[in-house]
Amino acid sequence: MSETTPAGGWQSVEDETREWLRERYIEGLAKFAQADAVWTDAGQPNQLTPYRFQEIQRKVRIFSLLDRLDFESFIDVGSGFDVYPKLVRERYGASAWFSDFTHSFNLPYGGEDSAKLDRAVTANAVRMPFADNTFDVVLSSEVLEHLVRPVEAIAELLRISRKYVIMTSLEALSCTWWQRTRSHFNVDVTSPMTERNFFVLDELDAIFGPDWHHENLLYNPDLPASVLDSQSAQGAAYASIRDVESLVDSLRRATRVQDHRPGAMGIVLLRAKSPGSLLADRPGSEDELIRWLIQQTASFERVVKQFASGMRSGDELPVERDRPIDPRLAALLRCPDCLERLTVTQARLDCESCGGAYRSQYGVPILDPKLPDDGRSIEKECLDRLCGEDRGRRRTVLRTMRRLRRNEAPAGPVRRLAWRFSR
Repeated sequence: MSETTPAGGWQSVEDETREWLRERYIEGLAKFAQADAVWTDAGQPNQLTPYRFQEIQRKVRIFSLLDRLDFESFIDVGSGFDVYPKLVRERYGASAWFSDFTHSFNLPYGGEDSAKLDRAVTANAVRMPFADNTFDVVLSSEVLEHLVRPVEAIAELLRISRKYVIMTSLEALSCTWWQRTRSHFNVDVTSPMTERNFFVLDELDAIFGPDWHHENLLYNPDLPASVLDSQSAQGAAYASIRDVESLVDSLRRATRVQDHRPGAMGIVLLRAKSPGSLLADRPGSEDELIRWLIQQTASFERVVKQFASGMRSGDELPVERDRPIDPRLAALLRCPDCLERLTVTQARLDCESCGGAYRSQYGVPILDPKLPDDGRSIEKECLDRLCGEDRGRRRTVLRTMRRLRRNEAPAGPVRRLAWRFSR
């Protein structure tokens, strides 16, 4: 399952990350099949961990926003191992799609039972293969901190969104300029999937403009255990949650504070392309949402364990390698380089406009850009899309873009020497 992008520059950094993710994904599935179940057969928490708790808490934050939106189409960019599109289809009846730049994440390992079958595309967030305003809602969760070109990716997400962009990140928001500068200085890009992007609210305000809503992702004082506690203490606190009602109560308490007061961590943000389009009230109760997400999470674990066990036993994907691309997905696709329509035949996609040729596997189109990166033209296009003629915002965003690009290359001798002294 080789995946290629143009050599050199920031694309090379992405290639290394993609390969690292592919290897860890296969390893992770094998470990998941052997690990103790977090949920009992009756759907009760059994071996809850801080990571699993925060996973549901993040969903509560995101779906609390989605409950207030009016939309009919949805895509998760950087969907990874999660199944937000499946949950969106079940809760709202919207058409929903998966997208990740690591091809392995998009494959329908569960065959006909896979939520990703005929609904996934391999694509790069900086050059998405869709026309302007294709999806009502574009989600990108826990991706912002890892992107090699984050500001350019945000501009692209806004381009393909018709109504809303939702993003989350536990690491990307810094409380102060000093914390942001220190975090940026200590980024080691030789480590794949490192957290490389850190912003203060003023920078995000310049990037997203006036029509955005934001809240924290976690509020540490209201968690079952502080993130500053020892791992053993945190593990004991979360493992002691042994029934659904206790978990509902813990999640309700952990999501009641939404602002960025001391003790808050991370960010959940929503950018509305039309002012005033966020519904004032949530139609359902928070407890109903939390119970539904708990039930869905427990059910998903059982499904994943089943097909992960099959992979560990050496089973092939129960889907033809040359499966045709679903017509509903094919109708959405565009060339990632020129955005013209593609001619789709079986497992092949061709662009008559620029001559690009692409392939698919197991019904998943692989639409990585092929043309080399023209940094200056992309930079101007990004600034125009995000800031228009607002000179103040353009200066802040341009400065932020160029600061973040310094971490596309490994640290030089001065920075490495400083790391030795600081450690």
